[in-house]
Amino acid sequence: MKNELDNLERALTSPPSLSSLTIKNYLISARIFLNFLGDRLPPSEADLRQFLTQQKEKGIAPQTQNYYLFVLQRLYEANSWNFPLSKEDRPVIFQESATIPFTRAEIRTLVENRENYSKEERFYLALATTLGMSRAELAKVEKKDVKERELRIRPVRHGAGRWALIPDEIAPIIHGYRLKKLNMDTLSVILRRILSKSDLEQTKGHRWHSIRIALFEGLRVALAQNNFPIILADIYLRFNKATIPNRYWAVEGARRYNGIEAIPDEPYALDKIILQVHPFTSFWQS
Repeated sequence: MKNELDNLERALTSPPSLSSLTIKNYLISARIFLNFLGDRLPPSEADLRQFLTQQKEKGIAPQTQNYYLFVLQRLYEANSWNFPLSKEDRPVIFQESATIPFTRAEIRTLVENRENYSKEERFYLALATTLGMSRAELAKVEKKDVKERELRIRPVRHGAGRWALIPDEIAPIIHGYRLKKLNMDTLSVILRRILSKSDLEQTKGHRWHSIRIALFEGLRVALAQNNFPIILADIYLRFNKATIPNRYWAVEGARRYNGIEAIPDEPYALDKIILQVHPFTSFWQS
């Protein structure tokens, strides 16, 4: 296996070379395939198709299946193996419709029907509607991330991870669920189950991000009404910091943007401000 990976690494580092992180990820994916093969080298077409079928059965999304195909093609080329698949073998990726935000009334309906849901479904809905966690963030939550009053939100892509206060209203739900790590496809299934058990019909374009957008807009209104800088909504929901200043210079002006300096320098100061004005936590009260 070492020789095959060394050949791939040399191919990836020759001009034009890729970033060190990309190369590392390629090598990890290639190693998974080589571990699957064992000593069956060079791999047959049946070996390759069996590996890809196995990944599909694990619930890996079409985008990731295509990524594996791309990496493995590079592995084949680096080792002078004939790559037996063509573009027609790639899984079809359907273009998703635009995300449709939930309304405040729809969020209330989702929460108020919580007795119809499993502990697992309540757990993820509670985190999405209060901490505004994205599907990718929800998929990263592990048992060690949940403490008595805090929950660790792990970073995703360009976002920032952090420890956040668990609102009192959802604490019994968070601590009452025996956490197991899920992938993002399973989380999509969970949302569909929640919608089917609520009084809402699933609309094309409704996804976990629909909750996040609803919370973002609700927080902006609530912060402005209470004379807090609305930029706090971006920071609380962990949006990419690089996009924040331009948006607020254009929309709110320097006074709103610089108002962030008024946040007390104390632990969880941002969370404490947000929980004063949060538009959805009251829905979770007994």
